[in-house]
Amino acid sequence: MKFDIAAKLVLPSQRAFVVHAGRARVNYDEFVQNDIVFLEAPYLQIESGSFKSKSNVRRAIRRSIALRHHAETTGSRQPSEILADYDDGTFQESDLQTLSGSVARLYGQAKKGDLVIVPGRDSYDGLYRPVIRFGEIASDFSASDIYDGNRPASQKVPFRKVRWLHVVPRKEISIRLEKRIGKPPAVREIKIDRDSDELLRHAYDSYIFEGNSSSVVNADKYDASDFVVLNKSSDLIAFLVSAHAVVSQSEGKPFSIADIEAFTERYFRDARIENIVVDFASPGYWRIFGASVSLAAFVALGIAVLSSGLPEHVLASGIEVVNSVSPEDGTAKDLEKSMNLLLKSVDKLQLRKAVHTANNAKKVIGLQSSTKPTN
Repeated sequence: MKFDIAAKLVLPSQRAFVVHAGRARVNYDEFVQNDIVFLEAPYLQIESGSFKSKSNVRRAIRRSIALRHHAETTGSRQPSEILADYDDGTFQESDLQTLSGSVARLYGQAKKGDLVIVPGRDSYDGLYRPVIRFGEIASDFSASDIYDGNRPASQKVPFRKVRWLHVVPRKEISIRLEKRIGKPPAVREIKIDRDSDELLRHAYDSYIFEGNSSSVVNADKYDASDFVVLNKSSDLIAFLVSAHAVVSQSEGKPFSIADIEAFTERYFRDARIENIVVDFASPGYWRIFGASVSLAAFVALGIAVLSSGLPEHVLASGIEVVNSVSPEDGTAKDLEKSMNLLLKSVDKLQLRKAVHTANNAKKVIGLQSSTKPTN
């Protein structure tokens, strides 16, 4: 059987941009419904390579102002569409200075795969509330990508295509990240660095960044009456964390696990675990942070494998692992080898017990991870 770890490999070159949806977030619904983001810069015609020069950006903005004035003024003279016909001097108006920077960032600097963060208001859990929406730039910029919106300020605007990822209630965002998201300018960059754990975990269920990994395990059907099942699920996660520690040091050599509980107690302290966040306000989740590129993804894979419904003898015969989100990353094949080694190393009765625990937890509390079985 094949399993998809769906883990985002966050490269050092990846960037993150906050894009505000206009004043009072008037463009938010159009962003969401059309899978795009744009600036309120109507008739802004972007020639290829024009972002390499700040002066050409200023020319393009002055041309867009002239074209908008013509479109909205009866009897006005058709302005020139030749970029060189417009002044390239620095703007005296502060709002145009700010717009110039936002244009360069959204249409010139933001590339395919970069994160997009959009504050807005949206329906979440049946309530209309302030949210932060996370997405990724879905394609390279094309001058032919032009959107005609519902308002004069969004007529014939260039746009960036977006693949939306997650929506998070604004109240769940920390004050620290809230300050980084901030207010205008319309487009601003947030640096992705070692302090970006919160930013990345809101955007991705599973990711690998600078030698660390993070994955989420959900239990969306849990309530207080299922506490015993919850505890057994935590024990299962602890076992997988311990197993990763042993597998990582085994150099591919087989070993034996005759008692899962004793094995966990012995090896958990050796695991390269950075943190496990546990939040069970009915429903809840575990968020695993590993100080290695594979620990968190290994745990998520283990939960998916053990709760797949396959009998233990089928699992012991081997599984296949892929990564649809970052197919160029070699972590998936490393995890495939590690998980197959673990499945062969666990005593048959102990593996049957782990499979039963995982499948029962999936049924009762909705136990599932960011890794999914695939055909």
